[in-house]
Amino acid sequence: MRVKRSAWGATTGVLAMGTLIGVSLSAPGGANGATLPQSHATVESHAVGDLAGSNIKHVVIIYQENHTFDDELGAVCETRTTPCNGYTGPVTFADGKTASNVVQPDVVPIVKHDPPSQREGMANQWDQISGCTSSPYVCVSHVDPAKIPNVAALADTFAVSDATFAAGDDASFGAHENLASGTSDGWLGYNPVRSKTGHKPGPGWGCPSFRDALWGPDGEHEFVPSCVPDVAGAGPYRDSPVPYVPTIMQRMEQAGRSWRIYQGSPRQAPVDTSYSICTYFQWCVENRFTTTYDAATNAFYKDARHGRLPNLSIVLPTGGLSQHNGTSMAKGDNYIGQIVQAVENSSDWKSTAIFITYDDCGCFYDHVTPPAGLGLRNPMVIISPWARPVFTDSTVAVQPYSMLSFVENNFDLAPLSQEVTDAYDYSGSFDFSQRPLSGIPMTRTSISARERQRLVELRPLVARDPV
Repeated sequence: MRVKRSAWGATTGVLAMGTLIGVSLSAPGGANGATLPQSHATVESHAVGDLAGSNIKHVVIIYQENHTFDDELGAVCETRTTPCNGYTGPVTFADGKTASNVVQPDVVPIVKHDPPSQREGMANQWDQISGCTSSPYVCVSHVDPAKIPNVAALADTFAVSDATFAAGDDASFGAHENLASGTSDGWLGYNPVRSKTGHKPGPGWGCPSFRDALWGPDGEHEFVPSCVPDVAGAGPYRDSPVPYVPTIMQRMEQAGRSWRIYQGSPRQAPVDTSYSICTYFQWCVENRFTTTYDAATNAFYKDARHGRLPNLSIVLPTGGLSQHNGTSMAKGDNYIGQIVQAVENSSDWKSTAIFITYDDCGCFYDHVTPPAGLGLRNPMVIISPWARPVFTDSTVAVQPYSMLSFVENNFDLAPLSQEVTDAYDYSGSFDFSQRPLSGIPMTRTSISARERQRLVELRPLVARDPV
């Protein structure tokens, strides 16, 4: 059964306010299926939208690829000053088979992570996922904190959410569409494919791609152009039932706030790749697909250096920096460290909140059963002078809706979607009355010549699987 992508808060009355109170989060296939200690398993309750006194004028979203919470932060949690709900122990699958939980190599293992694979993970059928069907079960593995020293240090200094769940079982197209619009808009989460009409494909995945993606309710879904039309219905290359929905970018503009997407090199910008969310929406393609709004990544460093970060920055990686399957965790961590360091060194630091998260599971093991209607847990590290130091936020949050809820509530925007309105906004991770925290030094991990050659060899495979 497909994970539903309707307003998740409507799933149960408890979840409607973004909290799951007094619920024991079990470990399916974890330590023999045992329930975690209550200190880790009880989800706290915080008020949604309680951002009174916020000092935040700049929000930076760093949106990486393909990891679960246990995979990325499980080992970090085990040594963190304040515990968080991570697990790196042995696993028992639904069919009774067992797997040790091994340390991943720096090059992320290749595991299938489309919606059906994610559903297999949620059913504790990890050994049924392509790429993980025999021992050693590479999807049951975790990252060595030494390979991600920047993210590990940030997690041990600022706030971590250990209860952020994906909005559903979306692959990258669905997750990135959700990031911009705060709703699935009927997409089933699958990535676009070549048009069933035989139309020659264009670049990327959005409106100019002339590609199709699955859309519609269960039992009635169909392939339609992978393009959200503008308010007049224009954009799709052929007739489409997909309705117009607004984006967070439009809500920012309506409130007189600035935004910018950063991705790619100066020679590419504005770049139209699979992750270029502006191109998913005809409004953005037609009106905002310029370097003013869709800039190269190095423009972020320049904006930070000159103290002119926009109110909302969405930072999207190129493939080699994304930490996607078949790429280097250390290389991606170096990139994350550069972005964070640029903000820490900026005059904008004292008014900035940075969210680091990942678009889907990868699909790597996570021991926590998702609440009804949600997907697997994603890592979430929250960096700000106003983040509670070494804080663990265990209120149920939804990736990406909770980040958008923070943006919406912090900047007093018009509501974007019911999903965003219902989502917890991470307000419990902040204390605007505390003494502001200082930034911490970021580091750079060297990549061996042998590994660099291996990454070059894997590029064609990664290019065929940008999910």
